[in-house]
Amino acid sequence: MFDAVRQLPAYLSWKDGLDIAIVTVLVYAFLVLLRRTHSRFVVNGISMLFGLYLVSRALNLYLTTTIFQTFLAFFVIIIVVIFQREFRHFFEMVYIWGKPGPKGAEAGGLRVADELVEATGTLAAKRIGALIVIPGRQPVDRLTRGGITVNGRLSVPLLLSIFDPSSPGHDGAVIIEGDRIRKFGVHLPLSENFEKYRSFGTRHRAALGLAESSDALVIAVCEERGTISVAEAGVLTVLSAPAALKERLDPLFRERYGEEAPSRFKGLWTKNIREKLMALAFAFFFWFLLVVQLGGGEVTRELAIPVEFRFLPTEYAVSAVSSEKISVWFRGRNQDFNLLDPEALRVIVNLSRPTEGTARIVLTEALVNRPAAINVVRFSPRSLEFKIEKSIKE
Repeated sequence: MFDAVRQLPAYLSWKDGLDIAIVTVLVYAFLVLLRRTHSRFVVNGISMLFGLYLVSRALNLYLTTTIFQTFLAFFVIIIVVIFQREFRHFFEMVYIWGKPGPKGAEAGGLRVADELVEATGTLAAKRIGALIVIPGRQPVDRLTRGGITVNGRLSVPLLLSIFDPSSPGHDGAVIIEGDRIRKFGVHLPLSENFEKYRSFGTRHRAALGLAESSDALVIAVCEERGTISVAEAGVLTVLSAPAALKERLDPLFRERYGEEAPSRFKGLWTKNIREKLMALAFAFFFWFLLVVQLGGGEVTRELAIPVEFRFLPTEYAVSAVSSEKISVWFRGRNQDFNLLDPEALRVIVNLSRPTEGTARIVLTEALVNRPAAINVVRFSPRSLEFKIEKSIKE
């Protein structure tokens, strides 16, 4: 294993780098999703069971190993059943990464943020409950139920009238799209991980439930306390004042709908550092295990092979060869190298038409006698010098 670690630079190519990068991105997306939906506890439980299985195999515990092997036969089905919601969110997340963001002309920008801050401040002061959903790039329709379509221009009077206690839809949520109210009276999914927020009511549990299942930002106004809370990325935060909501919304609307185009690379190096490092470590570990240790994929190996001069007429002789052996880097599957006979490898120089004097040839792949499944990457040295002279007859 230590030899494989030392020879890692020889194994790595741009294809391997791309391979590791793709797996890192996919694992990172899944880790972020697990953190948002609090499913990491289930993953930790599965990891502990898998560790117990490895220990039982190492200690030859027959009964435990047999039970786990029976369990592993249905492992894929079990995982799909347990994480069916997370898998759906994962595929949505992968899709929206390639989807263009909204244009500035399609939204009201900072005016919408000001209207929302004023409306929620008034509702909080009057102790009137409210739920306001600002969708991200993930669709929220499949997560919500009911609602009445409005498609009206967002304004403070319209929001206050919707959440008026005498309004039939005041207990539901309002969904904002751009500078318009698309629906009101919408029912949101309830969070299943609400132990941390037991002092809050159903409205806050619904806000957190949608924030766990999508990239939407949900504003909740508490009618008992008169406070404003924001649920985003699976976290519920109670704000100190309406001004704090403006500080939260201004960057959001400026990024999504303002004059500044949303940057795909914003926060690339500063956001979710732990998850990114874990994803990279996971991808690299499995690449090392499958490619380097178990021989999957392609690998590069260096072999020193001799030079052989062929078809030289009997009246000529070769002398002063610059190198008797050439270091050649080959690339191919590990299985092909296992079947390879290194003693059969040769650099063959054709001297059927010799010319007296010093000769120099540049080494090419065509000069190497090798199996077709293995390719030549490079040589060291890259050229060969030798001297051709006529034999002296006695």
